[in-house]
Amino acid sequence: MERTCLVVPFAALALGCASGALDQEPVETAIRERVKQYEAAYNAGDADAVAAIYATDGTHTYALGFTHHGRLEIAQGLKEQFAGPMKGTRIALSPLRIRALSPTIAVEEASFALTGLKDPTGTELPRITGLCQGVYQKEGDQWFAAAVQCLVPPPAP
Repeated sequence: MERTCLVVPFAALALGCASGALDQEPVETAIRERVKQYEAAYNAGDADAVAAIYATDGTHTYALGFTHHGRLEIAQGLKEQFAGPMKGTRIALSPLRIRALSPTIAVEEASFALTGLKDPTGTELPRITGLCQGVYQKEGDQWFAAAVQCLVPPPAP
């Protein structure tokens, strides 16, 4: 009888772990879809559609070091960027790793490549590559970017 008591909880624990692993796939699929939506909206120059992917109080810290706080500020900042220095730029995003930390919180690590950036004379600059880390939160049936931080690593010595 004692042996059965040990086997049953272990089997239940194993089943719980297996089902937890299966829960990762829908989270990863949903976050990847949000990343595709971000990329499409950015490449269309649609600041409002990009900002809609963020939580109402979400933040984005850009590779240049400034941060926009909240969906409205993110939209306004992107409108200014799309009308100015980022006009005509295109972004390619590649999720590298997505981990569900809980049923409503996930972390995404991604690489990005930005093309079409021009210097003040209008000469196109080389492609810029970097990394981003995003924390997503689930609200209802949607995932929203709660905090995204991006960086451009320094060149290798």
